[in-house]
Order: sequence, then C-alpha cells, then structure tokens
Amino acid sequence: MRNILKLGLFLCIVAGIAGLSISYVNGITYPIIQEQIEKEKLASFQEVYPGTGEVKDESNTYLGGNSDSILTEVNVVYQENNPVGVIYMAEPVGYSGVIQLLVGMDIAKKEITAIKVLSQTETPGLGTNAQKSFFTDRYKGKSAESVLEVVTKEPVGDNQILAITSATITSKAVTEGVNAARQHFLDNFIE
Repeated sequence: MRNILKLGLFLCIVAGIAGLSISYVNGITYPIIQEQIEKEKLASFQEVYPGTGEVKDESNTYLGGNSDSILTEVNVVYQENNPVGVIYMAEPVGYSGVIQLLVGMDIAKKEITAIKVLSQTETPGLGTNAQKSFFTDRYKGKSAESVLEVVTKEPVGDNQILAITSATITSKAVTEGVNAARQHFLDNFIE
C-alpha cells in the first residue's frame, strides 16, 4: 500500500512539473507564433492588394457582429488617410468544408485586384486546384459591379468564371465568397 502511494505521489509530481514546463514554453513561444501569423497575414494582404498603404482591420465597423455572413473580416487599405482598397476574408462552404479566402478590391477602379485561397479541405487533385494561380487569376480585374457566375464552358461574358473541371462545387463556393465581398464592397465603399 505504501509503494502505491509513493508511486502515485511521484506520478503527480512528474505530471505537475511537465504541465508547468509546457505552460512555460507556451508562454515564451506564443508571442513569437502570433507575430509570425501576423507577418504571413500581411504578406497575403500584399498578394491580393499590391501596393503601399496602411491596412486597418475595420471588421467591427463594417460587419457589426453579423454572424450569419460568410464575410469574417474587412480590412481597409489607406494611403494618406484616404481609403483606396478593401481586403475581405470570406469563408464559404465548399464540397468538403469551409474555404477560407482573401478578396482584394480597388475603390477607384471598382474591380477585384486578386483573390487568394488561404485554406481549404477540398478533394485532392480537384477542388484543391482552387488555390492555384490558373484558377485565382480568373478573378483579377473583374468588375465589382457585376455579379460573377460560374460556367462549365468557355466564358462569353466578362462576369463569367470558368469552373475547375470536376470541381464545380468548389468553384461555386469560391465565387460565392467573392460575390459576398463584392456586394459588401458596393454597399459600403462605392457611391
């Protein structure tokens, strides 16, 4: 009985020390990890809205706690205190789950500057192609004033996006996210 108590006490001490050690290491690495995440986020912003300017997260102002929207973030790009662009984060649901993407909009040109798929869980070799430039480049320069639609044959209209072969659901989900950003952009940034 005495050996069982000693063993139990020893295991409790080891577990306590291990827990404190993990907590200590987490406390040291957490700020470093958050800084790296912020750098990656800013680099992604630069990809969808190239150029210089100060980027401010104004999600609270423009989304106002609207939890049913697929838009999760609104970042406004300022140059000399004037808004020149908007970067949206949207999370539409694709074939296998949520697709997280960024959509850049230019206020002066009223067009999509670029999109970038940040994360997805789509079918490998099919829906995962939504991250590749051959697909994301299809959105560049599209007018924000026209609703985008997905087509399976060669596009004839400027508002049409050619779907990824055998990944129409993913293509429609990405386009749904872009259209949500586009509509919010028209409602809030274009007069």
